Amino acid sequence: MINVLVADDQNLIHRLVEGYLKPENEIKIVGFAENGQEAIEKTANLQPDIVLMDVEMPKIDGLAATKIITEKFLTTKVLILTVHDNEHHLSQALKNGAKGYLLKTTTAQELKNAIFNVNQGYFQLSIELTEKYLQKIIRSNPDSNSLFEIGKKVNYLYKSYKKLGHKLENIQINDDDLEEKIIQKVDQLLQKEMTLIGEHDSNLQYKVDRMKHNQERLEQSVQYLFTIQLASILVLLGIIIFVAFSKLI
Repeated sequence: MINVLVADDQNLIHRLVEGYLKPENEIKIVGFAENGQEAIEKTANLQPDIVLMDVEMPKIDGLAATKIITEKFLTTKVLILTVHDNEHHLSQALKNGAKGYLLKTTTAQELKNAIFNVNQGYFQLSIELTEKYLQKIIRSNPDSNSLFEIGKKVNYLYKSYKKLGHKLENIQINDDDLEEKIIQKVDQLLQKEMTLIGEHDSNLQYKVDRMKHNQERLEQSVQYLFTIQLASILVLLGIIIFVAFSKLI
């Protein structure tokens, strides 16, 4: 059983997280705190495995409370759950000992997965932030094709993982052949997702080729029109010179 303390100054978030985690038999909410000071006190009394910590709270903010909790209560891990997606808060949370950083847009399943992973000692970063900072790295190194490919694959694999999770929830199987059928089903689903990825890449390349072709045709058309206009000007100029010369004669 993973015991969780929820620290947030909004009662609505308390109810939302409770609704997310209540169906999970291996996770138990042992208490709620409305500010950083209360989070520290309840951590001392309840000894939770994980504190879900908001950043902006009265008395003591979540980042300061995280530092105190991680230094004083070594068996308790802090998982930030906030609306702030900026680099400063993320950096300060990591510096203060947080073992994960999630946004409040996180789904119920992603929150459960994060709690399990953090409890096992793995660092957990919101997928939105993962993609954001990967894109930042790619933009700072525009000539790096390998980084671009990493960013694409992370996005593809995450989407495939979510689809896979939804499909696995609907699989009806018997206990006797559980392992064999899961392996077969996972293999089928992954093959399907890889095919979709291949089709996506093919379609994308086709669109790029079409754009290049259209651009070339546009350049040719512009050049052709320019040639016609230049010829018309030269003809008109010739007529004017001819008329002027005729009058002189």
